[in-house]
Amino acid sequence: MYKLKKITDKNIWNKFIFENKFEFYSFLSSWEWTEFQEKSGKTVLKYWIYKTYPQPLPTKEGSKDVLIGIVPLIINKAKRWTYLFCPHTPLVIKSEDFFEVLENIKSNLKIIAKENKANFIRFNSPVKNTKENKNNFKKLGFIDAPMHEHAEDTHLLNLELSEEELLANIKKKDRYYINRAIKEWVEIIKGNTTEQKEILEKMHLEHSKKVGYHPFSRKFIDYLYEVFWDNITTISGRYEGKVESILMTIRFWKTCVYYIATSDISHPKFSPNYLCQWEAIKQAKSDGCEVYNFWWVSPDNNSAHPIAWVTKFKRKFAWYDYSLLHAQDLVISPKYWFNYLIETIRRKKRWYYYKKPE
Repeated sequence: MYKLKKITDKNIWNKFIFENKFEFYSFLSSWEWTEFQEKSGKTVLKYWIYKTYPQPLPTKEGSKDVLIGIVPLIINKAKRWTYLFCPHTPLVIKSEDFFEVLENIKSNLKIIAKENKANFIRFNSPVKNTKENKNNFKKLGFIDAPMHEHAEDTHLLNLELSEEELLANIKKKDRYYINRAIKEWVEIIKGNTTEQKEILEKMHLEHSKKVGYHPFSRKFIDYLYEVFWDNITTISGRYEGKVESILMTIRFWKTCVYYIATSDISHPKFSPNYLCQWEAIKQAKSDGCEVYNFWWVSPDNNSAHPIAWVTKFKRKFAWYDYSLLHAQDLVISPKYWFNYLIETIRRKKRWYYYKKPE
């Protein structure tokens, strides 16, 4: 039998993630992400998942309850609907069956959703994009979400390799950009200074208008720095005094995520983007990270995909793609279907599509 208990201890939450060495997690799984959401004005319900035994366990000081997972529920409110969102979670220890746990807590989750007048619950779960996982969600009454929430197809780099091996895995042509930028005296600046943050925000907004994507707001970026400050690295590349490239990474335990980046390249022959990215990879390795997550990439090499342009750049830092199952929705109220229609139209207008389970 499994049950939920509310939790208010940041250290225990993060320690649970650190100690259990999950195959996939990110800063979206962290306690800090729930703080970020709360700072943004949202309510977050944070729960432990406990397994209850009929008799006390001698190894647990007589307790019948054993902690086996965590599940945060972010309450997202829009004008026409409300829903609960679970980003890169639930995280469930390897000795337990993820779907058995989910089946056991589903009734409790539906009660929580109804208490908060939510029309549906959306899971962006840390499970692989396989037919088996898709079918297991389907058996529990879930359906494919009409739209993604966060990165599902990602590109990962193994930082346990040496710097020499990491560099050697990059194609010769792309290594050239890194070496040429160094020879041209491109200046690399690291640090979360007010100047760096303001440059990132300004260039991000300008770049979004030029390329045509929806940017993060200044307030969103400000809150990221406030909450994740110690785990953010900001790196810019300057040539002849002009910032041509700038990026932000966010670390959580042994994973570093390449989260926001923007550029205004005047010298494509030695694009500072490559050197900035290489410096970010080296910094993550120096900080003790084992995985560098390039975050969102397109599910294939189709040039028509909305993020094909940045995907091509990310995959040049060769390693492997890691595909999570597309977001799954648990319908609570018939009002859900209005949201389904709106998000479907939005997705088609933006030309998004998702990788099929394998």
